[in-house]
Amino acid sequence: MVSAAATSSPQRTDWPQIAALYLWLERLNPIPPVRLSRVVAVAKAYGPVRGLALLDDLDRRFRLGQDPLIRRRERAVRAHLLRMTGDAAGAARLYREAASLTGNLVERRYLLDQAGRLG
Repeated sequence: MVSAAATSSPQRTDWPQIAALYLWLERLNPIPPVRLSRVVAVAKAYGPVRGLALLDDLDRRFRLGQDPLIRRRERAVRAHLLRMTGDAAGAARLYREAASLTGNLVERRYLLDQAGRLG
């Protein structure tokens, strides 16, 4: 077992362990940011399709996309996972949607840059 902080490269990060730890954290503190972080860890560990499936399940059960405080993050995570699957058009659309939901100019620029790179 190699901790994420001690790895010599991102490829050596123990993403399955991180995903399992986020599951435990979610059980202790079931808040949307923890759930979204678990989605990212699952996608890193097992691939973007599995991450999207988990995101869809969590959205169905907890309405992440309906929560105005978390919608921007949910859209950005979904965009990132779609980009990983090769769905550039879907990812770009969601990056633009996430950008429209933030008042932070730096974050908006980043999200629009991500969308722009995808066409």
